[in-house]
Amino acid sequence: MEGRIAVIDIGSNSGRVVIVQPETGGHLEIIDEQSAPLRLALEVSRSGELSPAAIEWTLHALKDFTAVARGAGAVRTAAVATAAVRRATNGEAFVQRLRDELDLDVTLIDAQDEARLAFLGAVYGLPAEDGFFVDIGGGSLQIVHFANRQPLGAWSIPSGALVLAERLLTSDPPPADERKAAADHVMRALAEARVPPPDGSAQTLVGTGGTIRNLAKIDRRRRAYPIARLHGYGLHRRSLQRIVAGLATQPLRDRAQTPGLNPARADSIVAGGIALNAVMRYLHTDLLTVSGQGLREGIARGAVFAHLPSAQAVREASVEALCRRFADADHERGRRRAQAAKILLDHPLLDIPPPIAEAVLLGARLLDIGSVIDFYNRHKLTAEIVLRTDLNGFSHRDLARLAAVIRLAEKPGLSASTYRPLLDLRDDEILERAAIILALADESVRRTPPAQPVQLDCWSTGPTVHLRFPAGGNWRPGKIGPRFLHAFGRALVLEEPLDAASREGPEA
Repeated sequence: MEGRIAVIDIGSNSGRVVIVQPETGGHLEIIDEQSAPLRLALEVSRSGELSPAAIEWTLHALKDFTAVARGAGAVRTAAVATAAVRRATNGEAFVQRLRDELDLDVTLIDAQDEARLAFLGAVYGLPAEDGFFVDIGGGSLQIVHFANRQPLGAWSIPSGALVLAERLLTSDPPPADERKAAADHVMRALAEARVPPPDGSAQTLVGTGGTIRNLAKIDRRRRAYPIARLHGYGLHRRSLQRIVAGLATQPLRDRAQTPGLNPARADSIVAGGIALNAVMRYLHTDLLTVSGQGLREGIARGAVFAHLPSAQAVREASVEALCRRFADADHERGRRRAQAAKILLDHPLLDIPPPIAEAVLLGARLLDIGSVIDFYNRHKLTAEIVLRTDLNGFSHRDLARLAAVIRLAEKPGLSASTYRPLLDLRDDEILERAAIILALADESVRRTPPAQPVQLDCWSTGPTVHLRFPAGGNWRPGKIGPRFLHAFGRALVLEEPLDAASREGPEA
């Protein structure tokens, strides 16, 4: 793959640089990141142009961004300016000054490109197939309608959080009539832009941008939640409404102290929340899935592919990238363990549904990364890594199930409700079955020399399931035996290995 890329986003509310290393399949390894508040949307909203002070402050921030990019070893820099600079009467002159003084080739992208690239960055890492994407910036609100992970149409509405706050929420705190006026404004703007009206069915909605991420952080801080990563978090509309109602009753100085809220967004977060609630109301959806990525990642990925790969391909690329980080792990052993697990999963009596079967196979591949840190705690550590790292293409529920299967394989009796609210007691039975299969696959590979192919015989006679590890060993199931009987309702019998030269197949 090409070398490290620095992407600079001169946004309407803030500026940011991210340095990434592109990997196979569009996965991006984050090398470094830096941000700075710019507040350009307010400048343009008030006067129609960027003031000398705002330009100087932005120049100062961009000099630092380019220094960070050089320090991270970036071989190429892509810089874009968005809504506020587009609308400024001196926007083109500002971009030219950046080119002249910083030798920075800044592209002033149009609204359609901004929406498309933000979609490409945000939806890549989520298992979203059809629906809508929203990005609430400081100066504009971007909407993309997509199907089969490909955009069907894009709209840009000049109703960003800073603009709404400046024009319609003029009191501190804003009273109910101002909040209603802002909501009505966004609803009218969506209709006037001819965003496809909902057909009555619930719509999948993916959201990104600082406003949305801050709202999700506030929500997550208010409850116990097993995954620290915001990417993939589900924000319910009823929770959003409670958050906005609470923030709107506070004066600015108190609002800035809200746990999870960046104080720099305290003056625009109510407007942003009102805009998001209006979008969800317009689309008849009660759930928004947060993306931790967006325009910057879309620019980087745009150099790799023009269309989004499938969620399955994204998951595979992400798992491979995680394995590469743990180069000292025995990944060949993980591959062989997954082969053994596949043999067990193919047995019709073991009956594991596809999403859980995928968790077993991934757990089998990843189990040894925990060994790099501490062999004796490999299950616990691998489960924690799964929940903390940037695995893309998975929902948070997918990740919780994967972590639970890995953990249960070593720690029977652990309740799935440990991962509440993503899992609960209703998940215990199927996850216990999956964990037993992972544990049996692990025991099989532990007793198979690396030079020998993975072989595991599995067959049933009446109420009994028979297993044979043809490579040898006289392992007895121990605690797995009672677990197997309880989970599958059948006795587990480990058969003596046959001599390789005289070995015959098991009974059907």
